[in-house]
Amino acid sequence: MAITRRLLKQPDVEIWCGRHQTPIDITDNRLQVIDLDLESDLHAALSGREFDKVIHCAAITHAVDERRYWAINVDATTRLAGAVRAHGCRNFVFISTRCATADTGAYGASKLAAEEELQKFDWKSLLIIRPSEVYGGNGREGIDRMLAIAEKWRFVPALFGSSSLQFAPLHIDDFSKLATELILRQAEGIHIEELCGPEDLTASELANRISRHYSALPLPLWWPLAVVGIKTLNRLGVSIVKPDQLTRLSGRKTATAESSKTNSADLRRFLHE
Repeated sequence: MAITRRLLKQPDVEIWCGRHQTPIDITDNRLQVIDLDLESDLHAALSGREFDKVIHCAAITHAVDERRYWAINVDATTRLAGAVRAHGCRNFVFISTRCATADTGAYGASKLAAEEELQKFDWKSLLIIRPSEVYGGNGREGIDRMLAIAEKWRFVPALFGSSSLQFAPLHIDDFSKLATELILRQAEGIHIEELCGPEDLTASELANRISRHYSALPLPLWWPLAVVGIKTLNRLGVSIVKPDQLTRLSGRKTATAESSKTNSADLRRFLHE
């Protein structure tokens, strides 16, 4: 919704927003809502409508059954692209992830596959945006979940023991601003843009920032032991995290704060005091 709010600040914008299970809390007469299930008949749902540009943000990010990643993130995304293309749309924006590699588990692999499928269509313009770990939107996943736990329970897991655990936190306001700028100046052709926060942090550095900000107790967890423990709990039917999340944390990413184009002093550093 953050991108939608920023787009509505433009004077000559009309937005049709697809809604499935998430309520739309924006009141603006230029915003129309479409009830849209990506697994339904998309041609029928979009019948009679034409779009200049489609921005596709919807995805499954955490699934117990990894087949759901492929059903929604790949198959449904491809069907949506085919449906809007059939209705005349030639400009498409896909919100992907810097985890879009074959090394980050089923979620990352599904997003990479979706990127590859989208590039097979005859677009005038295809913009793929790969954000790092977005926080600050009061979400229930990722860094936002860690922040909520630290604020409520005054502790934070401090993972150590693996150099591959790296974060590049990007505040939701910075992400929506940068993404909106890219969308508004979208050029012809295929473009992939990496959006990361201004600094790379290890898991320990991330936990220490959260600990100081919320006066929370950091709980050191050795990564190899944490992996064994979580997998054991999963086999026993206790799901602390989804099966592929461990691989997603430690897998190779497409960009870092250092390598991305968003390494800017204008971006807020994570809980920097």
